[in-house]
Amino acid sequence: MELEFQEYRVRKIVNVHRHVDGPRFWTKYSAHPYVGCRSGCEFCYLRGGRYLGKRDPNTFDTQIQVKTNAVESLGRELAHLPPDVITCGDWQQPAEDRFRLSRGMLGVVRELGFPLFVIERSPLVTRDLDLLVDINRRAWVGVVFSLSHVDPALKQIFEPRSPGTKRRLQAMEQIAQAGILVGAALMPILPGIGDDDQHLDEALRAIHEHGAKFVLAGGLTMAGVQAERTLAAARRLDPRLETGWREFYQWAENGKPNYGPSRAYAARLGLRVRELGARHGLLDRMPRYIAPGPLAVNKRVAEQLFLKTYELELDQAHDQRIWAFRKAAWTVDESQDSVARLYAARGEAGLRELPGIGMTIAAEIARWLRDYGENG
Repeated sequence: MELEFQEYRVRKIVNVHRHVDGPRFWTKYSAHPYVGCRSGCEFCYLRGGRYLGKRDPNTFDTQIQVKTNAVESLGRELAHLPPDVITCGDWQQPAEDRFRLSRGMLGVVRELGFPLFVIERSPLVTRDLDLLVDINRRAWVGVVFSLSHVDPALKQIFEPRSPGTKRRLQAMEQIAQAGILVGAALMPILPGIGDDDQHLDEALRAIHEHGAKFVLAGGLTMAGVQAERTLAAARRLDPRLETGWREFYQWAENGKPNYGPSRAYAARLGLRVRELGARHGLLDRMPRYIAPGPLAVNKRVAEQLFLKTYELELDQAHDQRIWAFRKAAWTVDESQDSVARLYAARGEAGLRELPGIGMTIAAEIARWLRDYGENG
């Protein structure tokens, strides 16, 4: 189908997230120059929800809305925000070939000294490697390449127009060789056809061989028109998949599927990726960037609290316990009082003065603070 570009000006481009995205990407801000994506992967969750607004979801890959004032808006808005990790840019082709907005946005991030996170499916990002290296020198850069597998047959069915997997891996290697932290988002992992040990191990081996330090894994979500399109793609691959997928997502005819896999499946998948990844020297979480300063200890403690929530999810712990640690992570991360100073002045009782910090979590924080002190 013919591709249409719709140019417009935005009043605001930076999304300020209520909480940092821990323990996954660690981002506080996001800003992107385009709405829609030519790759048009059948399983892309952005076809649904609020991303397209009132647009027809079927125009996701045929109409690209271009925020022509993206660069100037980004500069104006970031100038009034405290530096923190921003995910920025979009190197999809042919939009970026024509408008080159992402490079301009990187220039703003560099000049204002913000740390940068990039999650990308396109190897075109290496075009701007000079800027990425400079931002990394001034602050920090983390790049994650989005992959679901390294199986050509699955790619042809579910993402026929996305950039080739080999090209993405080569771009990953180029960025790693430039001294930039790089990893992979193995998302979405397709149930029943991409979640077996062979598919996972092949992907993790390739990721490691091309310089990645970590991998983040996630199952396939299903909602609205994206669910219907993804199921149709699965039928094209193997008509027998429909029955299994409907059962997997508890999706009755004329009904709606569960949004995501069960907690038990997600935990098993996470543990399996952790085990296989360890064989290849890959972490299963992305290390957090922490800027130096008096509140750096808060960020470090919050990182541990966020990581604890992930461990509890893998253990299939009770939701109440998971939420207790997540809320504590938000509290510590966003506090303007140093938890190290609180602990030095009043011990664990001082930590418990923070909202949502009870005895158990205060004891955990105290232990981490003692470890940090002993290790300098």
